[in-house]
Amino acid sequence: MKIKQWLTATAVATSSLILLSSIAFAADPVKSDMVLKLNGKDAEFTARTYLVDNSLYGPADEVARQLGAEITWNAAAKTLSLRKSGSTFEFTANMKAVKVNGVELALAASLQVVGEKPYVPVRFIYESLGYSIGYDSKTRVVSVGSDSKPSLSVLGINEGQYVLGSELKIAVLVQNLTLTDFTVNKTPKAGEGHLLVWLDTDHDPKLAITSYKGEPIAFNQIKPGEHTLTVQWVGNDSQPLQPDLKQTIKFNSAQISILADLDPQKATGMRTEGVIANTKGHVFTVDSDSKKLYRIMADSGKADVLTELPRAATGLGLDAAGNLYMASGGQEGVILRVLAKDLEGGMFDTAKVETYVSGVAGANGLAFDKKGNLYVTGGANGNIYMVTPDRQLNTFKSGLQAERTDQLIVVNGIAFGQDGKLYVSNTSSGEINRFTVNADGSLGSTELVAKSPLLYGADGINFGPDHALYVCANERNSIVKVTLDGKVTEVAHNDNNGPLEFPASPYFVGNTLYISNFDQPRGDNKPNEPGIGASIAQIQLGTVSK
Repeated sequence: MKIKQWLTATAVATSSLILLSSIAFAADPVKSDMVLKLNGKDAEFTARTYLVDNSLYGPADEVARQLGAEITWNAAAKTLSLRKSGSTFEFTANMKAVKVNGVELALAASLQVVGEKPYVPVRFIYESLGYSIGYDSKTRVVSVGSDSKPSLSVLGINEGQYVLGSELKIAVLVQNLTLTDFTVNKTPKAGEGHLLVWLDTDHDPKLAITSYKGEPIAFNQIKPGEHTLTVQWVGNDSQPLQPDLKQTIKFNSAQISILADLDPQKATGMRTEGVIANTKGHVFTVDSDSKKLYRIMADSGKADVLTELPRAATGLGLDAAGNLYMASGGQEGVILRVLAKDLEGGMFDTAKVETYVSGVAGANGLAFDKKGNLYVTGGANGNIYMVTPDRQLNTFKSGLQAERTDQLIVVNGIAFGQDGKLYVSNTSSGEINRFTVNADGSLGSTELVAKSPLLYGADGINFGPDHALYVCANERNSIVKVTLDGKVTEVAHNDNNGPLEFPASPYFVGNTLYISNFDQPRGDNKPNEPGIGASIAQIQLGTVSK
């Protein structure tokens, strides 16, 4: 794989926002049949609004006039700048990104040009400036309301969001307030003041970053783990408002890197689907094409070939004794096993790889319960198998259904939670389901945990140290976190340049998440020629709450 440098990995999203590529391939604008009301009255430009992919757009000059804002439109470059109350928005037509006070943010609804005239996304503009938005689907009325109360909004980070890397840059917008230079204007005056910003420190004004120019606020050298950002408005005399105007945001930071590039000479050609690691610092994976079993040193990334398997393998599992199990699907699926003692030395002969059990058609994901029973997903056939410690095979029908004809795998990733329930990913539908397990090991009732566009292509799953489920959404080049109450949050996402490239399996050791890059040319990873290719990535999450 051709080694490619990337300065930063794009990895910011929440459970309600999918980060899209920077170029917008939107549908053509169509005249809107919606009615736009501003503070209860029809907007003067409501008849000149458009719809693009169900997003409402208004003519930029008329929206600015209503807001009391200024705009600058460069028709040749197709760029628009909108300024109001110390806040500046910089748009470029058909780019799904916007700069707000110098901070670049993902934007689901890009600037549109209709008949050489710029149109701005109504919801984004008004919500960013502190307006409330409501929609009545029966009457097709969009209601926009203003508030005279002072307020502030923080852009660039959301509650519970993950930030990849060691830097954070935010923009803070204020409404019904005026930023002033407190070094010059020290006399208290209603509505005037500046911002104090803290990250993980006591709220001592002497420790705060002070902002009064509407400039970006940046933090560097952020360590992986949980963090708390606090933003407070104070007057010219540096005293808080009464009542206090403050916003606190808890977020997570993580660092992603490539542990091992298994073929530095090529960007395609290998397929590493499964990954697992032991507490001795060894990470294991298999190349499905060459059937080579790799052992990778977690501290250095050094990769050694241990043996060539008799069959290709995908999902991996370790039992309590450290023996390695490998799923090898197909119509006559089998589970292969390598004893723990053979994993610690050098290369060994294929004869040491035994067939543990056969008859597991479509064998893919593996998970052990506390009794030593091995559960196996059957992929597109919907079966979940249980292999007892004495190698007795049981077959259970999951009852899960496919929703896409181009992706029929309905039972893929599999993991046991601390609640004793069995969690399974449905790749076709983008779901996580859980099963109760009866005393005899058979499957009981089924419950939907989460279904989300963020889970499109849900593949391997593994529980983290925070007891949440981490999911490889392979077709989105994403790692997604799902809490047991169904909250879905994106941890990491990127395009086909990596470092995530059709991620297939996750596995935790402590606060480190290892990820196998299967590098298939599907979804966000198509084409798959750029980037690293088949490899093992790792994400350092730092300390997280349980």
